[in-house]
Formats: sequence, structure tokens, C-alpha cells
Amino acid sequence: MACEIPYCIYGGNKDAILCRDPEVVIAGPAETGKTLAMWWKIHTLANRYPGAQISIIRKVLSDIYGSALRTFKRDFIDRGYAPGIMPYGGEKPQWYDYPNGSRIWVGGLDKPGKTLSSERDMIYVNQCEQLGLPDWEYLTRCVTGRGAVMPYTQLAGDCNPGPPTHWIKGRANEGKLTLFESTHRDNPTLWDRERGEWTEQGERSRATLSNMSGSRLLRLYHGLWAAPEGAIYDVFDEEKHVVKHFDPPALWPRAVGIDPFGAYIAAVWLAWDAQSGVLNVYREYYREFGETTPGHVTNILRETRDETVFAWVGGGPSERQARADWAGAGIPLLEPPIGDVWAGIDRVYQLLKDFRLVVHDNCVNLLSDIGSYRRKLKDGVPTETIENKEEAHMLDALRYIVAWLTEPGERVAVIDTVRPIGPRW
Repeated sequence: MACEIPYCIYGGNKDAILCRDPEVVIAGPAETGKTLAMWWKIHTLANRYPGAQISIIRKVLSDIYGSALRTFKRDFIDRGYAPGIMPYGGEKPQWYDYPNGSRIWVGGLDKPGKTLSSERDMIYVNQCEQLGLPDWEYLTRCVTGRGAVMPYTQLAGDCNPGPPTHWIKGRANEGKLTLFESTHRDNPTLWDRERGEWTEQGERSRATLSNMSGSRLLRLYHGLWAAPEGAIYDVFDEEKHVVKHFDPPALWPRAVGIDPFGAYIAAVWLAWDAQSGVLNVYREYYREFGETTPGHVTNILRETRDETVFAWVGGGPSERQARADWAGAGIPLLEPPIGDVWAGIDRVYQLLKDFRLVVHDNCVNLLSDIGSYRRKLKDGVPTETIENKEEAHMLDALRYIVAWLTEPGERVAVIDTVRPIGPRW
């Protein structure tokens, strides 16, 4: 790639710039130059390929103006490295037009507008660890190459490390995404390569970042994929609770937990290994709510194939109508025996603590949710409020079915056997 701006890019940042794989993410602690590197890439591509259509987005649109767009304005436009570029939209640009007809669109997943309304040559997601896997997979549909003017299309992102089970790590392990690691020594403003020592700014930045604590220190200073503070499932151990996927033997009893209502519909399949006493979560389903209930039922039954499921369980206490709708469509959802969220969480927690619940590595959405599920912090102290409750659809589905499977059964006996019970046939 020709150097069209006078910056030097090193290490993982350089590797991400040169990579042409369909999906690429660069991860690293704060201030490693990831965002500048990605801007270098999309700015150079927009200049090199006339008419290129590129999008830069974040999870929430309002977050992009003080972060990624600020970097572009400060390090490119204000320094004269982007001559002739015209922003449209004033202080909060909706796009940037290049003299050669290329355009860089600006948007957020909460307000995509025209940003994702058609095919793109490239999409760059700033802070992509904030996205869920369905968000990322949705974006892949916009970079299939139809109508592209670049020789390759790409979905790219930068991120700070998240929990060890984050979908980014899982997708990289599956070979679907190329993941590069960036370090503080990749940023020439922090590390002087010729002298082999930290710059004055590097000393200041590292001193500030090293004063952080908990998961922020591990993620933003050391660049490690670490569980968040206030993690609800803090007993979850990736090495012990995650197993390589296999198809459970036909004789293992199966049950399915479903979250039937919300922004996304989620389902998890569990199989019981009676010999070891371990529940295996071996399949998942995660789709947007937009499809009809009969459509989701059809999809889930298709996923179930020829397996015999002895219980379908899902929905909270207030979701009786949703269960009725699912029953009418072909899946007779049972109501979980526990309505209290924390009581259900305790059931899952205990199974994990006793190593009686494992998750197959193909359940990437569930694994990502487990790693990020956390309590809100107040003055650094965890509270009883769940930070991301509305996003944890997979964990709700798991909680429902585990509550049903672990609820003690009632003993029912007929005492009066003289008088007949039921209709006389």
C-alpha cells in the first residue's frame, strides 16, 4: 500500500492495514494507534479506488463523533492530508465526499440511515467489541462484492479486548475472522524504535493506564481478554467449561430453553450425559425478532432435526401470550418454575461451580454473553442490578431450561381408588 500520509505504522496495526481477508479485526489496549491505522487504510482506499463506497460505524451513532471522527479531523483533515474532501452535515457529518467520487459514510447501528442501505466496498466498525455477533453478521451482508469497485471487499474493525469468551475470539478460532493484536510499541508516538525506549508521551500514557484496576487494567493496559468487574458467572472457566463440539449420542435426553420475546429470539439445546452427570449445551439459535413466531418455530424445529426433545421451556412470568403463540405454532413452551431472575441465575451458577454444565465451542453467542454478563457498579462496588440484562437473551434461554431441569419434582399419588376418577367411558 502506498504511503499517502506521513505516518509510520508498525506491528499488528500494519498487518491489519495490509490484510485483504473478508473479515479482519485489530485488538489491543488503549492508545496503540488502532483507530489511526484503520483511518489510514480507509482513507488510502478511498483515494486509490475512484467511486469506492466505504462506511464507518459504531454501535451507537452519537459515540462516533467524539472518537473516530475526531481522529480523522485532527490527524488527517486539520493537518492537510485529506485535501479536497467535503464533509456533509456540518459538525456531525453524515458522509465525506472525495474528489474522485469515493464516499465514506458515517453511521451507527442504532441509526444506520443510508450508511448501510446498499452494498459497500468496505465497512469499518470502530470499537467492534460493543457489537453482538448478530450485528457483525448482519454487516457481512453489505460487503458481498456486488457492485464493488475495489479488488476486494472487507468488514473490518478495531477493539479493546473483552471477555475471554467474546464472539470475536470465537470467530477467529473458527477461522472466519482474522484477528491481529496491537501493542503500545506499535504506536510511534509512545515508543521510539530507533532509540528502543519509551517517548515522553509513552511514559505518561503508560503511567496513567497502569493506575487502572481490575478488568480495565487487564484490558486497557495489558491488552488481555479478561472477565469484567462484577462478572455474574465469575466461576466460568474457559478451559474447563468449554468443550469441542460433538453430536450427543442419541440416547442422551434432550431439552430446549427458549427466550420467546424481545429484540432477538434465542434458544439453547441441552443434552444430559447420565454417566458423568453433566449437562451439555450443544446448539444455539439466535435470530432477530423481526421474523414471525411460526418462522422461528420452523427454524428451531429444523435445527432439532430427528432428535426427541422431552421439554421445551421458556418465557418469563409475564410472557404467557408469547408461550401461547409458540404453542399454536408448534412448540409447546412450558413456563419455567422459577420467575425470579437471580434465583434462576443461582441455579446456573451452581451447575457451573460444580462442573455439571459445559458449553460446546460452537455456541459462540452464548459464550460471549456468559463472559460479558455483569452487575452494575456503584462507586466501584457491584450491585444487584444487571448491567446488560436486555441484551442477554441467550442467558435467559439457558436460565429458563436449567430452572426447569433442576426443580425438584412433586410426588403425586391417588389415595381414593374406590371411586372412579375422570369420565366414564
